[in-house]
Amino acid sequence: MRRVSGALLSLCFLLPAGAGAEAVAGPHTVWGYWYTPDHDSLVRIKDCGDGTPCGIVTWVDPVRGKVTVDEHNKDEALRGRPIEGITLLHGFEAGSEDWRGGAIYHPGNGNTYRARIRRVDEDTLEVKGCLGPICKGQLWDRAAPMALDDGAD
Repeated sequence: MRRVSGALLSLCFLLPAGAGAEAVAGPHTVWGYWYTPDHDSLVRIKDCGDGTPCGIVTWVDPVRGKVTVDEHNKDEALRGRPIEGITLLHGFEAGSEDWRGGAIYHPGNGNTYRARIRRVDEDTLEVKGCLGPICKGQLWDRAAPMALDDGAD
């Protein structure tokens, strides 16, 4: 009896640690501020309001940013708007190890692609855009906590 109790007690100590670690750094925990690969723009990923992630451009480097105005949008009414404030990522559903079935808008060419996002580690996010069977991925780096919140919730 003592052996079984000891095993159960050990299991009780292990389960919360494992569950907590998954909750903190699981593949679906993507909220926060993320730099795109060249660190020339910053995307805030937050809850769209339905438990799924939305990614909004919160900053574009005015010197190094390749595109600061949405000049290639397929919708002529949206052309000319600043890139800051555009929702780049949306429409995801939870997969077993990632967010999938979403969309990513590419302001450099005005196209929208199927997308998947997944947390690689605490400070790295993998973002993939797909056209048909061909996907291209990027690694985004977590930004340091913002000193001043942009006020968008």
